Amino acid sequence: MNDQATPPPVDMGPRKVGDLSLEESNAVRARQAGRSKAMAFVLFGLCALFFAITVVKVGVWG
Repeated sequence: MNDQATPPPVDMGPRKVGDLSLEESNAVRARQAGRSKAMAFVLFGLCALFFAITVVKVGVWG
């Protein structure tokens, strides 16, 4: 078996986007997070819509 200990995680410091400053990098990541949440909301809405259309067309609950 492998008796070697796993190395500790490496701290790479604050994460930056490209050559931007830390504040600009945080702003970019905040916008990305906002877009991700909006996309999740849209996808969830589409899933609910497709489910409702399928239920109506199949006639399971109506």
